[in-house]
Amino acid sequence: MIGLHFFSEGTAKLGGDFSSTGFLTNAKGPLAPSFQGMVWDREGRDRLGMAHNKQGDLVIQGVPTRKAWRNFRADVVDYYGFDKEQQKASENILASYLGQYDWYVKTNRNEILKYFKQLERREGQRQDAVYADVASLREQGEKLERELRRDRAGLLSGIDKMWEGLEQDMNGLATADQAGNSHVGLKKLGRRTLDSITVDRIIPYFDLVVGLCLFLGLLLRWASALAGLFLLSVIASQWPGAVGAAPVFYQVIELAGLVVLGTVSAGSYAGLDFFIQYKRRQRDDKKKKVAGQEKEA
Repeated sequence: MIGLHFFSEGTAKLGGDFSSTGFLTNAKGPLAPSFQGMVWDREGRDRLGMAHNKQGDLVIQGVPTRKAWRNFRADVVDYYGFDKEQQKASENILASYLGQYDWYVKTNRNEILKYFKQLERREGQRQDAVYADVASLREQGEKLERELRRDRAGLLSGIDKMWEGLEQDMNGLATADQAGNSHVGLKKLGRRTLDSITVDRIIPYFDLVVGLCLFLGLLLRWASALAGLFLLSVIASQWPGAVGAAPVFYQVIELAGLVVLGTVSAGSYAGLDFFIQYKRRQRDDKKKKVAGQEKEA
């Protein structure tokens, strides 16, 4: 049943619009910064262009976004082998989106700078140990965090629509012969080796494979160990007793079940591991028999 649960979760993630961003962002407890840090550009610093000038004042630096978009246009042209007409069309699309970006930043300049200042204020609070010890100050910090999430969602929604639209429109210039089943992705800013995008690609297949192995009793000790580590990470992301942490009773119970399955090697009694071990014993017995015959000879 645990295997069926994992398998059904993997199937749902492959068939739906799965994203680990919400899970990682809502982490609570001492390990929360590590989980939250896995969300690519979680606070929108790169997409919104947060920077400081020589005087140390906060400014909006749009160079990273503009550079990423220009590089993307060049990659698309090179990948599909656009002709002159397509290249001209791609230049027009890029110019249009750059204009939209400049207009968006100019229109929302005050809101973006206010958001940047709030981020710096939050960083100052985190460095001040008093905020962690005084309940009233801690509540102020939580209120500020809620305001940041709200402002970030509003500001990034417009930026993200431009990123998605540019990617679709550029790829849409390719003919059926040029494109086939391929699609050039627009590289995200602020990516890390192991971030939410990487996790989104791995987890659905992880759930499917581990779930199938658990269900069939195949390589059960390895499957139990991997599934257990995954559940342990879920529990750690909602640290029991931490302020605002969600209950993890179900995960703890399932983890305990996996410990039992792996410890008793249940697949050897009621799974495909039985046949693997049976073949292994046959092979070992044959080797012993041959060794005995050679010794007698």
